[in-house]
Amino acid sequence: MLSLLGLIISLFALKHIAVQEILDADERYQSYLIADGLRQSSDDLTDMARLYVMTGEKKYRDYYNEILSIREGKSPRPLNYDEIYWDLVIDNKRPQPYGEKKSIAAMMLEQNFTLKEFAMLTEVEHRSNELVKLEIKAMNMVEGKYQDKDGNYTIIGKPNPQLAQSLVFSDEYAQAKLGIMRPLQAFFAHVEHRTLLTNEKIDIKMSRIIILTLIFTFLSTILMIFFIIHALKSISKVNDENDLLLLNILPEPIASRLKMGEVDIADEFSQASVMFADIINFTQLTEQLGAKKTVNILNRLFAEFDNLTEKYHVEKVKTIGDNYMAVSGVPEQTTRHAINIANYALAILERMMTFNQENKMQLQFRIGITYGTVIAGVIGHKKFVYDIWGNVVNLASRLEETSLPNKIHISEKMAFMLEDEFIMEPRGTLEMKGIGTLRTFFLLGKKEI
Repeated sequence: MLSLLGLIISLFALKHIAVQEILDADERYQSYLIADGLRQSSDDLTDMARLYVMTGEKKYRDYYNEILSIREGKSPRPLNYDEIYWDLVIDNKRPQPYGEKKSIAAMMLEQNFTLKEFAMLTEVEHRSNELVKLEIKAMNMVEGKYQDKDGNYTIIGKPNPQLAQSLVFSDEYAQAKLGIMRPLQAFFAHVEHRTLLTNEKIDIKMSRIIILTLIFTFLSTILMIFFIIHALKSISKVNDENDLLLLNILPEPIASRLKMGEVDIADEFSQASVMFADIINFTQLTEQLGAKKTVNILNRLFAEFDNLTEKYHVEKVKTIGDNYMAVSGVPEQTTRHAINIANYALAILERMMTFNQENKMQLQFRIGITYGTVIAGVIGHKKFVYDIWGNVVNLASRLEETSLPNKIHISEKMAFMLEDEFIMEPRGTLEMKGIGTLRTFFLLGKKEI
């Protein structure tokens, strides 16, 4: 009886491992499809660009634009797009119906890539996008369009198909293509190696279980091992839940440092952008709606703001009542911190407008933004809080307090950082408590490129 029980347990374990091998094989296949899709889209773009500069036929440029739009997730992706597709497109008749819109980047995020593999594919996509600029330049030459000093094709001149052809058949172009394929080849090799290691581990587990199945006399030992493994999985699950809870209150790099045993976490960041956003007349709103409904509204609205932080590379710091505080450039430094926080502020303002329409409300925000040096660190031992301090934080708060309804109020030095990509208007000179007299601006939106 005990031997039969041991055999049944072992068979179930073998079935689990077989399923795991199938899942691992499918994961590797999906990884190859995404990587090969990047390669194929680059090759398709090359083909269409070359056909256009050689023939001047408009359909090839249309195909080129559609390939690029599909890759970026702006146009629906045809079903079975990883199979033969553009070679079968004749007279604008499509061999496959369309599916949903999904960019290559979105497909990458759905897979269990390691950070290194994700970085490799991101590099491939980046280099391919750089090559797109050269191809667009060549195609515009065929149409007699040339770049001005800002990189826009506003200069109209004589079409030059010969120069366009030399661009897409040049050594520079070939080297750019080679630059795309090298990290792609490295990605394939890395996935193959990772899969090989995984399969080796699975094979070892399978061999052990087979041996244990044959040694029925040691069934008690097998059962003990089973319970130990079960206990370890439970511990691992608890650890995973603790990690998830930690990541909900701390940025991932800071959480990792805490897990490594670092006690006093405090850093200085010389370049960081800070934003405060506050709901106007929140006290009156609470009195009108009641505490429960007000908290529900705040939770839903701020949850939508939280969902935008990753897209714009912004870190939420905290909420104080109806005040929402965020920062870019902390804890991961970036030269685009000002651009990131500006885009985020415009996005949450737009999202608030949509929220008002959906909920038939008239919420209004004041937003203040500036940048400079901040100190960031973890406060607390049992209840952790990651916070930032500095004059920049105080100034951002004052800018929010002195802003107007649904306006993004920024400092003069912030306006200087954003003037190339954003539209602004002078607010004037204001006296701010504890800071002094400052010249400020309103951020209105992005410039059209």
